[in-house]
Amino acid sequence: MKGHRRLPSLGWMLFPIAVLLIAGHGILFYFVSSHATLSAAMAAGVIILIAAKHLGLLAPLYGLFRRRSELRDAKRKSPPLV
Repeated sequence: MKGHRRLPSLGWMLFPIAVLLIAGHGILFYFVSSHATLSAAMAAGVIILIAAKHLGLLAPLYGLFRRRSELRDAKRKSPPLV
């Protein structure tokens, strides 16, 4: 007699989820582009921005700007040296 089958491993579950996410974004882009005329450069820029956001590539850039603004604010608030 066979025992119960184990649930599919995480790797096999992530693959269909990734395919569905990519297909969903493709369908969304198809409907948006068919109802509004976008230039190819603008569409490519939006796709690159979405991909970078999804992959988490913008976080280091955001951190860099945040550190710079905090450093600038600290310089403004410090009293002048006499």
